[in-house]
Amino acid sequence: MKNILGVTVLGLLAALFLCLFPAEASVRKLPSFRLYTLRGEETPFRPSSLAILFFLDPRCFSCLAELVQLYERMENLEGKVLLYPVCLQCDFRDAQRLEDSLGGKYTIYLAHPLLPALLGIWETPALFLVNTEGRVLYQARGEVAWDDLQSFLVKKNTHGPSRSKKDSCVIGLCS
Repeated sequence: MKNILGVTVLGLLAALFLCLFPAEASVRKLPSFRLYTLRGEETPFRPSSLAILFFLDPRCFSCLAELVQLYERMENLEGKVLLYPVCLQCDFRDAQRLEDSLGGKYTIYLAHPLLPALLGIWETPALFLVNTEGRVLYQARGEVAWDDLQSFLVKKNTHGPSRSKKDSCVIGLCS
């Protein structure tokens, strides 16, 4: 193949394939970052158990519907999984409206404006199931496959702690 500025076309195609199909890669670890509450509390994201990071945009109607569905499903897990709904591109008023619409029962978090780019979030809603080490065990962008997530959570909670072997992901599910 022809050399373009020291990089072969085949190498460029391989890099493009890896960018377009990241679900086939091994389990990745999230970088450290902080979340913020409406009360001005700064919280480093370090979950003490399985956690769901749910990213939404206040102008996205499917995000709001998915968030309500997520809260309903979380009630069945009886506190076994922590939930961090993170409002992207929100100002203080948007986050306050979201919290109020949920009856003040849940905290809506705000994040640094560059966090979506850091995590590779280009569309909302986006969901990441993360273990205590910050490793992504399941991810969904756009519409969440609720049955897949539910069965994955049940499997993780009944089999105890995660194994230390190198896991792999297929269609957003990592085992």
